[in-house]
Amino acid sequence: MTPNGTAIMALRQVQSLTLRRLAELAETSASQLSRIERGKSGAGDDLLYRLAAALHVPIEDIIRGAVMPTRELVAPEGTTEDEVPKGTTDANAPMGTAESGTPEQGPPKGVPKKLPVPRQVPYPGTDEGSYFHYTPEEAAQFLPWSGLQLKRKAYAREIPFNDGGKRVSFTGLDIRKISAMTAVRPLAEAEPVQQRAAS
Repeated sequence: MTPNGTAIMALRQVQSLTLRRLAELAETSASQLSRIERGKSGAGDDLLYRLAAALHVPIEDIIRGAVMPTRELVAPEGTTEDEVPKGTTDANAPMGTAESGTPEQGPPKGVPKKLPVPRQVPYPGTDEGSYFHYTPEEAAQFLPWSGLQLKRKAYAREIPFNDGGKRVSFTGLDIRKISAMTAVRPLAEAEPVQQRAAS
């Protein structure tokens, strides 16, 4: 049996038990219980039974992979099998269960359900890119600062930006102005440094 650390933590918090108090009731260490709750460690069957007893819940409430019972759907009289929609579940069935009663499988832990697709951005020097609005992260591809640094400089009014609404954005013209501001010029073009007069 695999422990469901999230369920154990939620049940512990609902019952206003500290980590140490639950560990005492289940006859284990607080560090072991913490690792179980965070999913960093497993637990033996005897410890899981002690945890369930300490939390006053059935063992199925604190383990992963427990099959949740679902009820059979009963079609109204006079309905044929063809008229009953496929894949429907009982309204009183627990969420996340399918018709067979097994939990639905989502993406692995730590993987977002849908990965964002990066949008295609034109180069700021083109006609299309001149008036295109770039996010700070997109503008950072063309400038020597990160997206966060660009936001901070924009809020400090150190660089030109578009303040439309609550979000900072940069047009292609803004990016070209910032690029010209940060360009390194040869010494011949730089302003001459005045020599201090010797006293």
